[in-house]
Amino acid sequence: SLARAYEDEDDASVWGDLASNLRDVEVLLANEPLYGAFQGFCRGIFQPAAKRCGWEARPGEGHLDALLRSTVLSQAGNYGNADVLGQARERFQRYLEDPDSVRPDIRGVVFSLAGQAGDRATYDRLWETEAKATLQEEKIRLLMALTRFSQPELLRETLERALSPDVRSQDTISVVAGVASNLRGRELTWEFVKANWPEFDRRYGGGGFGLMRLVSICGNFTDEGKRADVESFFQEHPAPAAERTIRQSLERVRLNIKWLERNRTELSTWLGG
Repeated sequence: SLARAYEDEDDASVWGDLASNLRDVEVLLANEPLYGAFQGFCRGIFQPAAKRCGWEARPGEGHLDALLRSTVLSQAGNYGNADVLGQARERFQRYLEDPDSVRPDIRGVVFSLAGQAGDRATYDRLWETEAKATLQEEKIRLLMALTRFSQPELLRETLERALSPDVRSQDTISVVAGVASNLRGRELTWEFVKANWPEFDRRYGGGGFGLMRLVSICGNFTDEGKRADVESFFQEHPAPAAERTIRQSLERVRLNIKWLERNRTELSTWLGG
């Protein structure tokens, strides 16, 4: 009800907060029967704002207008707005023919949504474009788009290539975390991390934020089976540099489970499930 009260809002920071908080709820509901109804609800929130903003900058706009456009288009696409996803595909094709045809402030949205709605051909073009890109900022946008696909085989390939020379070592964790934040790639990523733990530990186990960021992906699980799996894995594979993050992630899963127990039925009724 609170989210609906902001449908006519025009402040970029408010929409950013709204997007972030609804995303937190989406992570909790991803494996629930009411997930489709929640997606529909969020489409209804972001669709009108995306339509108001459109894709093209207007004369006299400032950076907050660009930020607002990026946020609402990204979220409308994330929740499955067909028109926004179609526009993103078109603009990606335009970018491939002439990169200057897509403004830098909207490229991240175009790439990510093209990936989300894309097929194998789109996937291959994104890798080709990333390999040719000279600006690191552009490379990161393209790598993040490669984490957004819905096909498990493409997400698995992205994970494998993240550990290969295709991706700089300092960008590997970002790519892996990107696939983990894709709700279709969450469990896939955890299995990949476990299978390749010796390599991750060799690269990042000495300290720094890399291993902590990698471990934190476990905190998005919402069932007791996964919580037990995470706990058991790190008992067998201690990671001193990330011990606190492991404890925090396990606590977060416990809280996720409790949240669902408390809110599942009421939310299902409210969403009409």
